Amino acid sequence: MSNRTAARFAWIICVLVMMTAVISAVSGVAAERTISSFGRALSGFAWSAAFAVTGALIVSNRPRNMVGWLLILEATFTFILPMGDYFNRLGQAPTDPSWLTLIGLWIYGWGWLWYIFPVLFIPLFFPTGRLLSARWRSVVGLGLGLCVLFLFFASFSEEFIPGNEHWLTSAVNPIGFLSLDLFPDQFWFPSLLAFIVLSVLSLLLRYRHAGAVEREQMRWLLFAAALFAGVYLVGLFTNSLGGPIDAFVVALRDQSMTLLPIAIAVAILRYRLYDIDVIIRKTLQYAVLSALLALVYFGSVVLLQNVVGRTTDEQSPLVIVVSTLIIAALFAPLRQRVQAFIDRRFYRQKYDAQQILAHFAQTARDEVEMEALTAELTRVIQETMQPETTALWLKPTPALSRVEVAVPHPDSL
Repeated sequence: MSNRTAARFAWIICVLVMMTAVISAVSGVAAERTISSFGRALSGFAWSAAFAVTGALIVSNRPRNMVGWLLILEATFTFILPMGDYFNRLGQAPTDPSWLTLIGLWIYGWGWLWYIFPVLFIPLFFPTGRLLSARWRSVVGLGLGLCVLFLFFASFSEEFIPGNEHWLTSAVNPIGFLSLDLFPDQFWFPSLLAFIVLSVLSLLLRYRHAGAVEREQMRWLLFAAALFAGVYLVGLFTNSLGGPIDAFVVALRDQSMTLLPIAIAVAILRYRLYDIDVIIRKTLQYAVLSALLALVYFGSVVLLQNVVGRTTDEQSPLVIVVSTLIIAALFAPLRQRVQAFIDRRFYRQKYDAQQILAHFAQTARDEVEMEALTAELTRVIQETMQPETTALWLKPTPALSRVEVAVPHPDSL
């Protein structure tokens, strides 16, 4: 898959996730029509948008980076949220399910893997997108093996794994032959805990050997992960209490996962991880430019049509031609003005550096004194690059041992 194809695929998935999140939020609010349902819908949309947009931005610039693909995979959990809401509203398991309902029950039983494991894999690859060393492939294999094992039992158990704790019975699996009692709990849960510990340990070891900038990037992820782990542990203690306290902690736990993509996005933007600010800068420029050109185009069409409409009742092709010529004439100057405005407003440091370099180019063209020129060059380097020390070395010019003067021959005059 080429880089351009990967970027397009990532943004298509992002758009589909956002559309699904909007549909799920609207349907949930319409079904309950309460303030709490509106809050859940808003928080669910924020969760989906945070993972989808951050993942698409990373894949657009670094298609081979696993962090972006893991974020997108986590965001695609949004696709099964409407199905989860449907089964949660059921008082009991369906007695005579259709084949489509059976597929939904199958996904509903193991869907939490889709929700948890992409997040657990992120510390193994953040921020470079590669494992710390080849030895950590065994940890990746452990995580994938746990997913395969649970998925195998979810597919061939005699009854579908009940995702809804309020159901007294579960639906019968027509292709199942394994009893749920055969599931190796004593092996699976300690292995899951070991995988979580090793995943976090990988990030800590990477932090220990990383540079200053990479450490700042990882601190954001570690802070978000610590908050999520703290809220999750509190939820384990409040689970037995029930009531509004447990409901609040559960809602807080679900939303604490949103801190992970937000932390990654802050690390990207603030510390220029993956140079993704260039993509955001260009996106802002051309989005504003497209909106302004569209307004100018439709405004000119309406205005010219009103003028031409006084003489004819039909829409004149001249209106379209003139409007297109206006857009073509305005494109270059309008793009420059929009770019300058966005640089001044959002990328002030970059804009100031450009202005300083433009001023130095004019000074270098007019200045003839070497001392003044070297002083100006040192000042420009200090203001634009901000190095710790600055030294200027001039190559010495060898002395001329002799001077040759070419005199034209008299016959050539």
